[in-house]
Amino acid sequence: MAGGSGGPTVSAIPIFAARREGRTPATAPGGLPFIDLPSWVGRNAPDRSFLVPGLIPDGCVTSLYGDGGSGKTLLALWLMVAMASRYERTWLGERPLGWKSVGLFAEDDEAEVVRRLQRICQAEELDFSNIASNITALSCVEMDATLAYFADTGELVITPLMESLLERVRSEGAALLVIDYAAAVFGGNEIDRNQVSAFLRRLNAIARQEQIAILLLGHPSVTGMATGGRGTSGSTAWRNQVRSFLHLTVDDVQDDPDERRLLTLTLSKANYARAGRVFRLASDGARFDVVSDEASATRRSKGPRLSSSQKIALNALNKAISEAGETSPGGPIPNGVRVVRIETWRHYAYSARISEADTPEARRKAFQTARAGLQAKGIVTINEPFVWVSIGVQKGPLQACNRDPLLVFGMDVTSAPLARVGA
Repeated sequence: MAGGSGGPTVSAIPIFAARREGRTPATAPGGLPFIDLPSWVGRNAPDRSFLVPGLIPDGCVTSLYGDGGSGKTLLALWLMVAMASRYERTWLGERPLGWKSVGLFAEDDEAEVVRRLQRICQAEELDFSNIASNITALSCVEMDATLAYFADTGELVITPLMESLLERVRSEGAALLVIDYAAAVFGGNEIDRNQVSAFLRRLNAIARQEQIAILLLGHPSVTGMATGGRGTSGSTAWRNQVRSFLHLTVDDVQDDPDERRLLTLTLSKANYARAGRVFRLASDGARFDVVSDEASATRRSKGPRLSSSQKIALNALNKAISEAGETSPGGPIPNGVRVVRIETWRHYAYSARISEADTPEARRKAFQTARAGLQAKGIVTINEPFVWVSIGVQKGPLQACNRDPLLVFGMDVTSAPLARVGA
């Protein structure tokens, strides 16, 4: 098969496979998007960003699976409300870094979606009128909810419904797209690995292009339900092609003194964070209470281990905030937070001799390594060009590396009983 006018011949097999899986085949080797690694010399790749720190990364698909009636939709709506509160409320103990969201709901009608949102707002003591404008919800109970299907040629086709959803995401400036649920929106064979892979690759590409997070809800397989919800309905590609995977299961033992429903949420897959985090939840039908967060509890008791350069960088950041801090410029940065520009932080860290070798390259590498480590531990948060001490960082575990009181939002929180350290 000819690869374009005057182009070299390429094998028909990879082109057919690419078309079958919904990808645009390269017509010539020269057209492949190879990474220009030499161009990255002296530059650092951008930091990985999360909608929900440690749980839902930006720019890709996260799956939330659970039995029918377990509370998946309520959990997703709770996230949308937490986002809409503009940092006033948390989700699973974390503050989502985004305000607006769009959701497609294939199983719940308009009245049910509104009832659930209003109950969540009431339970969270939020004014529904302040939340409503930040949430866009579409009920597809009475319409075809298919977002993509495969043509007779084997090519993946995005439907007008998906195009309309993305137009709304753009017009709202949404940071999250909730899709409830996978089987209702997928117009292919859910046990066909190639078709499922093509669909999820397209969703991941959309998430990257639109700079959003996509939360895809789904049901486990019959075998998965029999073993505690650990499987997905259809091909294993439903799990393999997503970057983060959350399982929600109903506990066998229901012994809550307040007669709430007890559930377990497990982060069973996390390509960009630490997997294995387990939340014990209790739900009264309106919202969830986090009874325990097992993985973070261990980290909370031990506290973060900081290298010498990380300690110097953290002290430098505290000093920079104290002496040159600015008020939050708004947007994704919480109101009231004291921030500094990364370049200012860098200057303070260099002045504090972050590197033993006093050369420009050594200082640059030491600062970048310390910066990445502090961000990975959840101690600092970065939104270019600003940096600040993360929400929830407490004095206790950091006493060994801070001579001065730790500043959160520019305030002395030496004795404040704040939340966990780390993500």
